[in-house]
Amino acid sequence: MTLIRLRVPLGFAFAAWYLVEAQPASPAFLAACAVLVALGCLLRSWAAGYLFKGKRVAVGGPYAYIRNPLYVGSFVIGVGFCIALWRRPVPIGALSLWVLFIVGFGMVYRAKTLAEEKELTTNLGQPYQAYAAKVPPFLPVRGRIRDLGPQRFSWELYRRNREYQCILGSVAVLMLLFIKLYRGL
Repeated sequence: MTLIRLRVPLGFAFAAWYLVEAQPASPAFLAACAVLVALGCLLRSWAAGYLFKGKRVAVGGPYAYIRNPLYVGSFVIGVGFCIALWRRPVPIGALSLWVLFIVGFGMVYRAKTLAEEKELTTNLGQPYQAYAAKVPPFLPVRGRIRDLGPQRFSWELYRRNREYQCILGSVAVLMLLFIKLYRGL
């Protein structure tokens, strides 16, 4: 549980280290970074419009493919930011960030997912258990699962879930990377 509680402060510490260490090697790698970050943000935004936290089972949008689209979106964003660090030879700081990101993300979000699934099973009962039995946790290996129930995207849920903060933070980091690349900071 400590790891789960520390995920946000650890994330900020990781981001600060990243911003100090990050030296984008080329416009091409920065563009690839931006594309992956945008895709991750889009997935998170799409998911946020269906998520009524702890009140109902989210089954619409990306939740018809995977149970944890917010975490998958975060992983895609992180991979995008890691790509911006690629160069030859790979600096030890960049390699350290990549390893820490992969290992840390795996540990933190595995623990978070297990805790959430236990809580959702307790709070939502059989509807969540039936959903979890049909929909894979992270990879859409079964394609879209049908007959889960009707749900529509809600801008109100998107706003309530404050997913725009992910976009604003990602854009800010991308701008800093752009400045570092073109100003040599």
